[in-house]
Amino acid sequence: MATKKISYVVALDTVIAGGEITDEIRERLEALKASLEKRNTRKAGPTKAQKANAELAEKIFEAMEPDVVYATADIGKLVPELAEASSQKISALMKKLVTAERVTSEKVKGKATYKVA
Repeated sequence: MATKKISYVVALDTVIAGGEITDEIRERLEALKASLEKRNTRKAGPTKAQKANAELAEKIFEAMEPDVVYATADIGKLVPELAEASSQKISALMKKLVTAERVTSEKVKGKATYKVA
């Protein structure tokens, strides 16, 4: 017959209330501590999507020619991977380049245009 383990919540409530700390409660709290330590030591880095977007932004920048003004639709044609991309996706990628001050952005008749900085 399997014994039912107590939950983390029950173990924490027992300790907070000043109840007796049994071996079962101690084991449960040590397991909770170990899982929290493991979570905190994970290396935080860019996700796969962030890496892919950074690569796409770099390809856009490499494909852009100096002194040429590009509309969002034009950028989709510059990079084959973006041929099917939405204008929102392209705008988000361009925003990364604008923030990095590699590209300038200007609104012309309500539409964003981009130029190599």
